[in-house]
Amino acid sequence: MKTVIHAFVISIIVHVVYLASTIGIGYWKTKLYKPDVENAWEKAAMLQNEVVFGHTGSPILYLVSFVGVATVVALVMHVYQMVRG
Repeated sequence: MKTVIHAFVISIIVHVVYLASTIGIGYWKTKLYKPDVENAWEKAAMLQNEVVFGHTGSPILYLVSFVGVATVVALVMHVYQMVRG
């Protein structure tokens, strides 16, 4: 039971680090973005009239990802404990 709890905690940590790094990289790219206004006028016919700010995934995908990472971590911990003795 201890291995399962540790595996779920490590899975939470992995998902939080992934989410934080994704948000951090997006923030950094946004801060460093410098639009080229002069050349944008040449492509004015191709500009979109709607803006999409992002997309969301299915909650089931996140659940499967969480359980999958926890399963892999538990398996690695179990094999490590068997090898260690």
